[in-house]
Amino acid sequence: MLRIRRILFPTDFSDAGRPALDHALLWADLHDAELLLLHVLARGSADPFNPAHHFPETSELLARMHELAGTEMAALLAPHRERPLAIREKIVSAPEVDRGILDYVEAEDVDLVVMGTHGRRGPAHLLMGSVASEVLRRATVPVLVVSGRRAQEAGHLRRILAPIDFSAPSRFAAAHARDLAASAGAVLELFHVLPDLEVPLPMNPAGFGAAVTVVSDLEPAAESALAELAGASGPEVAVETAVWHGPPAATILNRAAETRADLIVLATEGHTGLDRLLLGSVAERVARLATCPVLVVPAHGRSLLPDA
Repeated sequence: MLRIRRILFPTDFSDAGRPALDHALLWADLHDAELLLLHVLARGSADPFNPAHHFPETSELLARMHELAGTEMAALLAPHRERPLAIREKIVSAPEVDRGILDYVEAEDVDLVVMGTHGRRGPAHLLMGSVASEVLRRATVPVLVVSGRRAQEAGHLRRILAPIDFSAPSRFAAAHARDLAASAGAVLELFHVLPDLEVPLPMNPAGFGAAVTVVSDLEPAAESALAELAGASGPEVAVETAVWHGPPAATILNRAAETRADLIVLATEGHTGLDRLLLGSVAERVARLATCPVLVVPAHGRSLLPDA
């Protein structure tokens, strides 16, 4: 089982974030972890060209915002007070919401962040796409992203999809997926995407207007590499493999929908060049559009593997 001692759930108290809270509670229960609920009061970065930032921040205003946030936090926790979990709540102020979340992750030695992708907009916004994207890009710990618009209910993991491009970061993420699948008794699918690349016409030996797909010969090699990875040492788990062609993010999303995956586990960084798959933009798009939760494992971040 992954080594998760402390889980952070940032909240702006919007209804869009409630599905993420359900998943945070489930993961805290499964891993016997402490759950930290965080609300960040954003002061806004200083900008000499923004008239809104010319007014001094008053202690009375910040105290009132803190009081309102405390009321919202109490209401959010009320239905879960009887659960046998260690739950701690915190309200902090920071120049920007994402900076407040990331600073708290470091200060409290958080192992996992669970957050939604859409919340309220305006001065009190928190879980908008831009904040979630910044946390995904800069967090040194895995982030579980749960869409507030299309989130499925938190429940037992039956099927986990692990896209892999055979880079070190994607193998690192796949190891986390394997451990999760073993502890949950889930099926793990190792999934590789071959991009449909075509030779430009001047270099095309097939002649006028013909398109030559240059990745078809790579499919047997990809299947062989997936089979080798599936048989690698690690926890005993039911492993399936698949290779598809297409645009990386869209293909991953389509495969997750077709197989009704309960979780997607991927890395934030993979190869560069013609064979790239799991670049940050792909991970962000998958996390934003997937109908199931997405666990994003940073390429150079903390390992949650028990033997690491």
